[in-house]
Formats: sequence, C-alpha cells, structure tokens
Amino acid sequence: MPEIIIPAELLPVDGRFGCGPSRVRQEQIAAFGVEGARLMGTSHRQAPVKNLVKRVQEGLMDLFHNPAGYEIVLGNGGSTAFWDAAAFSLVENKAQNLV
Repeated sequence: MPEIIIPAELLPVDGRFGCGPSRVRQEQIAAFGVEGARLMGTSHRQAPVKNLVKRVQEGLMDLFHNPAGYEIVLGNGGSTAFWDAAAFSLVENKAQNLV
C-alpha cells in the first residue's frame, strides 16, 4: 500500500491535525475575558444566557441558510452523548449534520 504524505504547507502550523481539542485564537480568549465573566456561574435559564444562545442559533441559521421550520440545536459537552440524544429525540424523518 502506498504511503500517503501530506505536504508540509498544508499542515497546521501549531501541529494540530484531525479531531481533538480545538485551538482558540487569542482574540476570542480576550473577548471571553470581557464578556464571559457576566455569564459564568449564571443559570442557563437566565436572560443573558438565553439571549446569547438565541443569537448564536440565529447567526448559524443565517450562515447555513436554514429553510423555514429548521432549528439549530446546541449541545453541551462531547458529541457522543449529543448524537445519542439526537438520534432518539430530534429527528422525525431524516437529518443533515455538520460537525
């Protein structure tokens, strides 16, 4: 079997390749330091958190041009538990997924 070699110019400069922890840009870490402090320790039922979730969902719906009636579902934690719940709770007929 031939060996597959990925050209060096296509590899990430920080060495991350494939699944695993995501690299977060310094700009996002700084923004979280400013805005995230007001959300930390807040219940997910409180208005600031609910409003943020709504903004994220609406932004993703706009980005993906979702048809009317489609929803964006956000999950907390890893994908294993999310997909288990999604398979049994969210899909009526068929699903299109982006991870």
